[in-house]
Amino acid sequence: MRAASAAAALAPAVSFPRHRRRRGAPPVAARASDNLGLTLEAPGWSGGYGTGGRVWLSSDVLIEFLRENDDVVRDASVVELGSGTGAVGIAAAALGARSVILSDGGSDSLVRLAKDNASRNVASGAIDGAKTTIDVAAYRWNDAAPPAEMLAAAPFDVILGSDCTYSVSSHGALCDAVKALLALSGGGDGGEASESENDDDGGGGRCRVILGHQHRTLPAFLAGRGFAVNGWGRDPHLDMFVKTARERGLVANEIQTTKLRWHGLLNVTLLELTIA
Repeated sequence: MRAASAAAALAPAVSFPRHRRRRGAPPVAARASDNLGLTLEAPGWSGGYGTGGRVWLSSDVLIEFLRENDDVVRDASVVELGSGTGAVGIAAAALGARSVILSDGGSDSLVRLAKDNASRNVASGAIDGAKTTIDVAAYRWNDAAPPAEMLAAAPFDVILGSDCTYSVSSHGALCDAVKALLALSGGGDGGEASESENDDDGGGGRCRVILGHQHRTLPAFLAGRGFAVNGWGRDPHLDMFVKTARERGLVANEIQTTKLRWHGLLNVTLLELTIA
């Protein structure tokens, strides 16, 4: 797929307002230019949630991409890696996915948070519980195998992840997790094709992997990795991930880069991974 880059500053069409930073605080609704009507609790760093307790800008951009290309997830079996609050997977469910598994390797409280957010949006009607199943699984990328919930739900049509690539030390484990799920879905090293691969009206007969990467040029500079060495607004972490993916047998193609601020230092790039 040809890499594309936004030429002008674009405000994300899907955005989430500032959330109350404590567990149990009243959840707030997503500001809905997309009109998905989602309600999410995102307590932030407090209570042991860490980075997973926030809805990051890469989630906003990925959700908007799915809203504009809802055929990617409609009637699909979807798994979200590093789900945190579950925003992206819950949006996929609201857009008509057949089944969704939210997965995170963080604390037990973070897994419960995703479960609560999923249940809340089924109860509100934002997700049609009669047509879509949504489950949550604890999954650490360096585990020997995906958890039982994922094994039971496989094969998958779509693998999603937002802001999973910020930590360079986890790049290899993330790539290995993606390959493990692709193998379960007939898109890895061996394995039979999923039923959807034989559907005439299917989405190309393969499992799609789409990740959102938020560029963090200042943290990369402070970590001694240079500043704008690969272009203004582009942090080196993305290129490091692409290199690691290639070493692990994956090809990372850039779908789009969205410029969220005039200064260009807060960009989000969407990637699609395929088997080399």
